[in-house]
Amino acid sequence: MANTDTSSRPHRVCFVCTHSLTLATLYKGLFPYLRSRGWEIDVIVGDREYRDFPVEHFGDLQPHIIPMRRLPSPVADLKGLAQFVAFFARHRYDVIHVSTPKASLLASIAVTLTFNGRVVFVYRRCVYELMSGLKREVYLSVDRLIARLSAVVVPISRQLQVFLRDAKVCASNKLLLIGSGSSNGLDTRRFRLTPENCAAGESLRHELGIPATAPVVLFVGRVCGEKGVDLLPPIFEQVRARYPDAHLVVAGPDDPRDRASAETERYFTQQRFVRRIGYVAKTEPYYALCTVFLFPSFFEGFGNVLLEAAGMERASVAFKVPGVEEAVADGVSGILVGKGDVEAAAAAVCGLLSDPERRRGFEQRARRRVESEFEQSRIWADIESMMLRLATA
Repeated sequence: MANTDTSSRPHRVCFVCTHSLTLATLYKGLFPYLRSRGWEIDVIVGDREYRDFPVEHFGDLQPHIIPMRRLPSPVADLKGLAQFVAFFARHRYDVIHVSTPKASLLASIAVTLTFNGRVVFVYRRCVYELMSGLKREVYLSVDRLIARLSAVVVPISRQLQVFLRDAKVCASNKLLLIGSGSSNGLDTRRFRLTPENCAAGESLRHELGIPATAPVVLFVGRVCGEKGVDLLPPIFEQVRARYPDAHLVVAGPDDPRDRASAETERYFTQQRFVRRIGYVAKTEPYYALCTVFLFPSFFEGFGNVLLEAAGMERASVAFKVPGVEEAVADGVSGILVGKGDVEAAAAAVCGLLSDPERRRGFEQRARRRVESEFEQSRIWADIESMMLRLATA
């Protein structure tokens, strides 16, 4: 059996997620923290696309690769399941921490078949939010299976917690919200408006050729349809009608599964007042550079970039949708408008640009909120406490 006497050895945990980008962006700092607490850690991802895992954020990390495809693929999925079974037959853990749909499904089944440790299922987002009919029911059934095979299900927001309960995906006694939500909290020492970050922002402004007095609207995230990037051009055109010297900076990788429209891509690449940046590992200079953070996503599990902007004392404008509503306190740390409302989003951005004193109030409240509710060290302590309960049960 997996959980024999653990008193004479370190506790062991395996983290599993589908995409290396997820690992690179959503687990920073957690592994060094857990190792400092005596945990032995292994990591499994489904690809080698991202290999930049800085030692200061991940320690000495060499992920195991078990190929996985996000979309259903019976042959590839069965092959992946066989590899997971072989892996968990060779390696024993106290806790297996899974997230993202395909990785969670394959790993939780393999753990059960090999009588390995206890599964923690981190529920990051409802991938079938915009689906209906049979397709939605299939995805619901998959989530119910993963939840059944898990010891604990951790939704990363209160809204997801309510959804999982009301949709009968998971029994209430298995659900555990860590802190006020999010999966990894915010490193408020890294994301703060230090002189170094301000200087890096000014250097970036010069590098990008943005005039010293020009207001900057920033988007950070995957450049894809569900993130609302096709609405960035019409929103920003209305902003430029009032502020002709304003610039738009779009930072993030393209998502081949849900590409932005060709018209949007042309706008990003051809307009002289737009700067299109790819994936950015160090985002602090971009937040320091910007005047307002604009995030027109249609739905989120939890909008982590909104916490980053808040930590950097930047007010956000976003849609009032699940996941975003908890990352931004409307009227406190930013402004939320109706989903897809281009005019209201543009008006909110312009309102913040036109009133620096009001904008500064949002910025200060945003910083205080992330310090009090989302400080990373508190989230990590709660994660470890949960895992210890499972490892020693």
